[in-house]
Amino acid sequence: MPDPTGRPTVWMETFGCQMNVLDSELVLGHLLKEGYAPASDRAEADIILFNTCSVRDHAEQRLNSRVGALQALKRRRPGLVIGILGCQAQREGEALLRRLPHVDLVVGTRQYPRLPALVTEARAGKRAQVAIETEGSLLAPNHTPHGRARPFQAFVKVTEGCDCGCTFCVVPGTRGREESRPPEAIAEEARRLVGEGVVEITLLGQNITSYGRDLRPRIPLAEVLRRVHDVPGLLRLRFVTGHPAFVTTDLLKAVRDLPRVCPYLHLPAQSGSDRILKAMRRGYTADRYRAICAEARDLIPGVEIASDFIAGFPGETEEDHAATAQLMRDIRFGMAYVFKYSTRPGTAAAGLPDDVPENEKKRRHAELLAIQEEIQLSGNRALTGTEVEILVEGRAARPLKEAGREMPDGVPTWTGRTRTGRIAVYRAGRDLTGRVVRVRVTEATALTLIGELV
Repeated sequence: MPDPTGRPTVWMETFGCQMNVLDSELVLGHLLKEGYAPASDRAEADIILFNTCSVRDHAEQRLNSRVGALQALKRRRPGLVIGILGCQAQREGEALLRRLPHVDLVVGTRQYPRLPALVTEARAGKRAQVAIETEGSLLAPNHTPHGRARPFQAFVKVTEGCDCGCTFCVVPGTRGREESRPPEAIAEEARRLVGEGVVEITLLGQNITSYGRDLRPRIPLAEVLRRVHDVPGLLRLRFVTGHPAFVTTDLLKAVRDLPRVCPYLHLPAQSGSDRILKAMRRGYTADRYRAICAEARDLIPGVEIASDFIAGFPGETEEDHAATAQLMRDIRFGMAYVFKYSTRPGTAAAGLPDDVPENEKKRRHAELLAIQEEIQLSGNRALTGTEVEILVEGRAARPLKEAGREMPDGVPTWTGRTRTGRIAVYRAGRDLTGRVVRVRVTEATALTLIGELV
């Protein structure tokens, strides 16, 4: 439905990582300040924006399908403004307009502050525009978003870009050189957010563990954690995503010693094969990665470690795949994301022959997922009979009876996460969204702890 006040409405769809989610919140915030309203229905929106991801080919294909399907709507409503933002916009630029001629705006990662003006020009009938210039900072002021999905949780950007040059990764090309935000600005935003009712903050960066290398004097991530941790009223503090090569003992001790910092580390390994890690330019060996995880577990009681893996990287043999499977069994990750390799234009690996057959990629991908599912199921079942503390995030997408528990009709299922990132659900009549509660675990699946409110 149109906005009752007559304001033009915006529909935003986001692909990809948490950084993109935050960018969408910030973009929507800019537009709301300029007099726009959020749309409740994409088909009725005056402006439709897609914030895109280029890390995997699958995300780009989904975007192409979504935007392509809007051609008929654009013909019926020629005043509709369609915009493609973010990493795919930055990577492809004019090529998107040639492939999708009904698109009005292509806006790259460093041009978000210009978006309100570009939308105004598009609504006035100006021809399609491409804004992918690379000048300017991605850490511009005004970081308080105005479109968070949950008012009690917030993302705070602390770094942008990456200097690592991993051969499979598009981030340096789409996000640029690594840039750290001053710690005082981060702490000030955290204070402002907590004042607005936020109780959990997640600090974001494509390579957050290398925070501060570009600052003078250099300031480590551990110092940022200390400053944000001390904001009165904050209950939980998280940070993602880390590069294993930049994990320091000082950082691990900060996670241990700061009680509001959640004992959770997302450290993508990508492979368990030294040969493949070298081809990826990851900067560590499999044994060095094991040592980092061992130190984390020695220093931080109950820490949970999550990881990412790529199946079928160019040149990967069955022996390399077996080494990755062994690393997963050795570390026993609390969570792991596994992706099939896809060639990303502009990366160093794009020059390598994509020589692992697709059916072999699928098999290796499925094997790694099965290993991780077994590990997660074992870890979750080990918590049966214990109590866990969760921050309630809202109604669960599925009723609890679908997890094998028949409950009285009309009693809602609620979901939240433990401090170590595990998902937990329970049934109760009271809405405790945004509050920390204790749940007694009665059973578990590989993905979910199922319990009762204490």
